[in-house]
Amino acid sequence: MKKTLTFLVVMLLGWNIVISIQLYRVSTDKSSNQIQTTTTQGNVQQASVEINNDVTELVQKCENKVVTVTATLRNRSIGSGSGAIYRVDGKDVYIITNNHVVSDGDGAIVTFANGKEIKAEIKGLDEVMDLALLKVTVDFDAEAFTMADSSLVKKGEYVIAMGSPLGIEYQGSVSGGLISGVDRHMEVDTDNNGVADFDVSVLQTDAAINPGNSGGPLINMAGELIGINSMKISAEEVEGFGFALPINEVLPVITQLEKEGKVIRPILGISVQEIAQLTSFERSYFDIDKDIDSGLYIMKVTSGSPASKSGIKSGDVLVKFDGKACTDFKTFRTLLYSKNVGDEATLTINRSGKEKEIKVTLE
Repeated sequence: MKKTLTFLVVMLLGWNIVISIQLYRVSTDKSSNQIQTTTTQGNVQQASVEINNDVTELVQKCENKVVTVTATLRNRSIGSGSGAIYRVDGKDVYIITNNHVVSDGDGAIVTFANGKEIKAEIKGLDEVMDLALLKVTVDFDAEAFTMADSSLVKKGEYVIAMGSPLGIEYQGSVSGGLISGVDRHMEVDTDNNGVADFDVSVLQTDAAINPGNSGGPLINMAGELIGINSMKISAEEVEGFGFALPINEVLPVITQLEKEGKVIRPILGISVQEIAQLTSFERSYFDIDKDIDSGLYIMKVTSGSPASKSGIKSGDVLVKFDGKACTDFKTFRTLLYSKNVGDEATLTINRSGKEKEIKVTLE
């Protein structure tokens, strides 16, 4: 009997110990859950992780070199775009933007990344390349972009565009993408008559280019300026088709705008009509050889012009310019504008059914 009683007492003590342990575990789990709930619902902690990579460093390096350009007319804002600081000379800051950003106004205001707004002097405009040069005088330190060699830009290269899309409220916006194509050519109609006057060389990118980005920089991963954002293809079925003027094409124009206030381009001194656009009656009237199906019919030669001095006559048909076929006016003007004043060009003309080469010094 004693042994049985002792056994029961030991069992009861053991059972109490087990129950005590279980109760302790339950109590601990409950407390833990309460703490977790409190942490989740009432005392949230955030991890402190600073993200830093090549692109963020690039943006920090470049953002003070990008400005907003606001066109004004009679001291009222009529539109805005972007600009890139091209050169700094003491306190004088020179800024590249697009001609179409400021051409409709009589003045411009430049807003820097630090918030300073300064009235700009428009040093020069060029409608042909859609470029403008502005000058402002500042009371703070400004820094210009390093100019890249845009001939080295490769398809697939990562680039960023910076500017003020949709207005100054989005100043300093950044978009990124790839160079989608190099040595693209876009038609330009300077007189808005629906007929392209010449082709301009552009870089194609899928970085977002929106209204307000015009005139802003396209930047490579070295922080160098490779182009000036100028245009995009806008259509419902199109996405990521932006274009920038290569900086190698921009700099000769900007240099002339700074020195002369305008771009001086060579002239030949002829008025032409595309053979392909002439009616059969016009061909007969101008007595154009039936075997000539392309080229530019020279309607008039200006007296004293380079063409006149070289012996070119009205009635001649311009077939080639420096060995390249001239099938339309756009091609002719593109080839002509690739030359400088004083350069020599070789023109191939058809006169009375026979071709001949004539050397012309452009003025």
